[in-house]
Amino acid sequence: MRLTDTNRFWAAAAGLALAAGGVGCGRARSSAPPAAAVRTVSVAAVVEQQPRLQTDLPAELSAYQDTTLQARVPGFIQHLYADRGSPVKAGQLLAQLEAPDLVAQRAEAEHRLSSAKALRLEAQAAVDRDQATRERLHAAAEAMPGAVAGNDLHVADQTVAADEAEAASREAAEQAAQAAVNEQTARESYLRVVAPFTGVVIRRNASAGTLAGPSAPPLFELQQLDPLRLTVDVPEAEAVGIRLGEKLSFKVANQPEREFIGTVARIAHSVRPESRTMPVELDVPNPGLVLAPGMYARVQWRFQRTQPSLFVPATAVMHGTERTEVEVVEGGRIRRVTVTTGFSYGGLVEVFGALRAAEPVVASADEELQSGQQVQVAH
Repeated sequence: MRLTDTNRFWAAAAGLALAAGGVGCGRARSSAPPAAAVRTVSVAAVVEQQPRLQTDLPAELSAYQDTTLQARVPGFIQHLYADRGSPVKAGQLLAQLEAPDLVAQRAEAEHRLSSAKALRLEAQAAVDRDQATRERLHAAAEAMPGAVAGNDLHVADQTVAADEAEAASREAAEQAAQAAVNEQTARESYLRVVAPFTGVVIRRNASAGTLAGPSAPPLFELQQLDPLRLTVDVPEAEAVGIRLGEKLSFKVANQPEREFIGTVARIAHSVRPESRTMPVELDVPNPGLVLAPGMYARVQWRFQRTQPSLFVPATAVMHGTERTEVEVVEGGRIRRVTVTTGFSYGGLVEVFGALRAAEPVVASADEELQSGQQVQVAH
């Protein structure tokens, strides 16, 4: 009896299990996933613009001209007429040197010139005298044939030719002597150290009585401080639309409340490979010398594309690890477009890619939206 009851128990349990399994299978078949809901998105139109953009760039002021002045001939400094901070004019005497040997050499060269000139005059006098004799002989021979021997005429011609050659030689010697005098005079003029341009002496390295010369340290350093040069290293991406003559404003740290103006004067037209920047120089008037070389400045750099480009809201750009994209709504479906970004301004970002002006893009990019997915545009 107990065995039969046990069999009945297990048979009933198995039936209950089958019934439960049947119910479970029925539920699994009836819980199919619902169809994907259509997303509602807000869109913004792609706009085509050619904006005038502006950014703040670092720059550095430098002297318009900067040179060191060195004695070109050896000599002792007799007198200094300028010191550090002295404003000077072009051609102004800054230092006087003395070199007695140069004076002696010039005197000797002048003596040689005088001797050469005397010899040249003597040779010219011989030419004049012998030419007169030859002309008389030829005149007599023409007036009375046979009165003058032919050999005498030949000798007279040869004498004049020799005199002319000697005179030419003496003239060349005189010119050489004159060149030597000119050279010595020029060397002696180097004893006067003058300013090559108008500026300010920023350094003096010598004192009276010091031996100066080509191998000695420079006497002065002179800078032209009005105008100044302002050099801006413009990043490669912003080195567009630069125009000569354009005026830009800038500020310096020691006068933050004051705005200065510079004019674009020189453009390198070459990008430095190590920094990917292009040097641009501005000329800056500095009449009161309130600015100085070495000062750092911040320039309000303005630039513009040569052609209009496309812009979208910054929120419409989706930056991924492999690509940057925007989501275009086309025919009620999403089309992802890979783009390259450029300038940013006023909440917009410049984009380059397979886009057209006025195309609608998702205003707030959503990574969950996939290409081909159906969406509804919010109104």
